[in-house]
Amino acid sequence: MKLWMKLTAISLIVTTAILSISMVFILSAQSASLRNADEENARSALRMYCMNITSVVGADTAQIQTVTLRSIVEYYFSFYARSIQGSDTYYSLAQNDKYLFNSSPYDPISAFPKEQIMSLDHSSDNTFSIHRVSTTKGNVIISACSFEISGQVFDAYICMNVSQTDNQIAQMRLICLSVLIAACLMLAILTAVFMYRALRPIKQLTNSASEIASGDYSIRTQCSTKDEIGALSGAFDHMADTLVEKINSLDELVKKQRLLLGALTHELKTPMTAIIGYSDSLMSMPLAKEQQVECVKKIHDAGKRTEALSQKMMELVGLAEDGGIQKREFDALDFVALLKEFANPRVRFSCDTSMLYGDETMIFSMVMNLIDNAIKASIDEEAVNVDIHAQDRITSITVTDMGKGIPAEHLSLITEPFYRVDKARARKDGGAGIGLALCKMIAEKHGGELSIKSEPGKGTQVTATLLQFDDNLRTTC
Repeated sequence: MKLWMKLTAISLIVTTAILSISMVFILSAQSASLRNADEENARSALRMYCMNITSVVGADTAQIQTVTLRSIVEYYFSFYARSIQGSDTYYSLAQNDKYLFNSSPYDPISAFPKEQIMSLDHSSDNTFSIHRVSTTKGNVIISACSFEISGQVFDAYICMNVSQTDNQIAQMRLICLSVLIAACLMLAILTAVFMYRALRPIKQLTNSASEIASGDYSIRTQCSTKDEIGALSGAFDHMADTLVEKINSLDELVKKQRLLLGALTHELKTPMTAIIGYSDSLMSMPLAKEQQVECVKKIHDAGKRTEALSQKMMELVGLAEDGGIQKREFDALDFVALLKEFANPRVRFSCDTSMLYGDETMIFSMVMNLIDNAIKASIDEEAVNVDIHAQDRITSITVTDMGKGIPAEHLSLITEPFYRVDKARARKDGGAGIGLALCKMIAEKHGGELSIKSEPGKGTQVTATLLQFDDNLRTTC
């Protein structure tokens, strides 16, 4: 069962129950009001009737005989009864449980117990007892009271047929039932329509999810309603956009990994070819001592190149994984002294900070790679400058050479693994094209970046920025 159908059924059940209970209370109150009005009319009419009789006959009747007084009361009672009674109202007069006058077809004496008849002199309209009797002609209410004239007690009865009120109540019930049924039908139709329209974005969400699962990542719900479903649709579209970005980044990563693997295979092929070729010459050809030494030297150089390439690749892979570095504070003077120990004597160092922050081993590897590239790009005897500068929580390490420089079209590509501007010179110098890619990753791992400025014939300046967390003091080293 669909969600909009379930919500429609629940709404219809709840609303029908509330309307039914409300109508039951309204009908009960209205029915009670109509019945109370009938009873009040009966009491008022009987009281007024009896008061008229007592006022007319209640003159000086002390000398009138009992039979005569009874006849007078009977006369006036019957006269007034015939004058005012309607088709549904009847009056009766009795004395000692015998009718003196009775126009009612319902026998009120037997229907109304004697002990429940109240005296006119000691009761008000609201204290007159009422009896309801069901007859073949409908429901009847009977009210009674007694009055006394010259010591004689008379019982007066009024009988009113209230079938019309009962019919009116039944008609009200039928109208309420019809209204309830019509309201429920209209409610069911309108609720179903509105529920379907309100929940239509959920269907769009389902269809969009199915399309995306099938591989169509361009599908979006594009729901603009300002409610919870609209918020859900917006979150879904944002999730889809993020998913597409992640997939594109993964695709790009896979592409780069494939290129990197292909480049690595190509780079390894060259030294391995040399190793196989020269070793085959040693095994199968009669060579002079000098030629054998040359073959061994070539095999040794190719092996060292393979080892260096493997080490660079391990560093590159290690940096690509989370947790590849361990940052701490270390002394800048000791760091520069270590660089001087391993660097070419042509390198000149300067720094203006006493402490550095980061992974000392990784930063050392980065600086040595930059120095090595600068030395290879420089002409013999030309100096290479290394400046370490700290300002506003950022440390800059700049390596400058006066070499041949890099063309502008290559600047955006030289940090890619295995990319080389001068492939012949790089192979001659033993380069693998991984150094700058490694330097870039180290800088990024320290919250900075690697920037390169170069002009052909004038040299190159490479700057690595690192986040620094301590205030630094200027020192000379």
